[in-house]
Amino acid sequence: MRSLAEHLQLVISRVRPLEPLSLPLLDARGCVLAADVTAGADVPAFHSSAVMGYAARAGDIAMASPSAVLALRELPAGSPMAPGCVIAVSVGSPLPYGADCVVPVEYTDRGAPVVRVGRPVARGANVLWAGSQIKQGTTLMRVGQTLRSREIAMLAAIGIGKVPAYPRPRIAVLTTGSELVDTSRLRPQPQGSPAVKPDINGVALACAVVEAGALSYRVGPVPDDPVRLRKILDDQLGRADMVVTTGGIGAEADDVLRPVLATMGTVDFAWVALEPGRVQGTGSLGASNVPLIALPGDPVAAFVGFELFVRPVVRRLMGHSDVYGTRRQVRLTEPVEGAAGVTTMVPVVVEDEAATPVPPGVPGLAQATALAVVPPERLSLQRGDMVTAVFLEHA
Repeated sequence: MRSLAEHLQLVISRVRPLEPLSLPLLDARGCVLAADVTAGADVPAFHSSAVMGYAARAGDIAMASPSAVLALRELPAGSPMAPGCVIAVSVGSPLPYGADCVVPVEYTDRGAPVVRVGRPVARGANVLWAGSQIKQGTTLMRVGQTLRSREIAMLAAIGIGKVPAYPRPRIAVLTTGSELVDTSRLRPQPQGSPAVKPDINGVALACAVVEAGALSYRVGPVPDDPVRLRKILDDQLGRADMVVTTGGIGAEADDVLRPVLATMGTVDFAWVALEPGRVQGTGSLGASNVPLIALPGDPVAAFVGFELFVRPVVRRLMGHSDVYGTRRQVRLTEPVEGAAGVTTMVPVVVEDEAATPVPPGVPGLAQATALAVVPPERLSLQRGDMVTAVFLEHA
């Protein structure tokens, strides 16, 4: 049986970051920078006004006060500054030649053609000097930095419309099982009607892929038909950077996905010392060696597999240097059970560094904020014991 650490290392070793692209700023949000960004010009590029008011020379209004209002002649926009004159300016407009300050409009009577100023301002007041925010040649962002709205604003400010970044990977999520019902077809059922089995994994993992920062293509549920499965998988290899499947990878006769995958590339199925989700698959498909992660069909096991294996691979494809989520020690509020020789992942709610197990199944997952790790050498952990918690993104 393969250890959890060994399987994770195998999964990660099979992928590398996608080739960087020159992405428009709107498309680059959430992506990882692939090259340093250096300012090609000063910001601002010219001396400009920081407020709405009047450009002036500080020496001309040094004696202004509420009891000694100074009258200055207003010159038209575009004129050079002259002694005893002002020129109306708006926020961000260039500072007229010869001016060294801006009088806020509220310091004046807004008159025309004579403006009365009742308060002095110092030289440089309300002026953004050229290069005062960013100097040409300054390195503003480094390789590996995630581009959020604030970084995008900075790029726009220095005149960059496209940026070298790792693109979002395209992940095909394929669920199998003739018994599954697409969630779009679910309808309220009368009391006593036969139970239906919704495709929980399809919607859950497709959403988890998007939360991880990638693009999701949901495929399925696909019936247990080997010919149809292979055709659909072949179709995905032309558009996906990675394929994630759930279900059909056991050794039973009705587990049809496993033999189909085995004929499409190099795929390794193994027993992993992990609970839930002891059967896992990894490999590559097709001539392009598209990475594959095959997860169990049980929704909780599939979710745990996504957090432990798929999310780190997505982050690696996106160019992140740290591919693993937040982990830290927390204290259990209740006992939890483990299994000999197996790493057991227990969904918990963590509040104030205290971890409380949630009810089993999907309802418990909806409450969980982390997975508590019961190590393989422990059959159980008791209340008050410290345990490593793998924190769930967006929880």
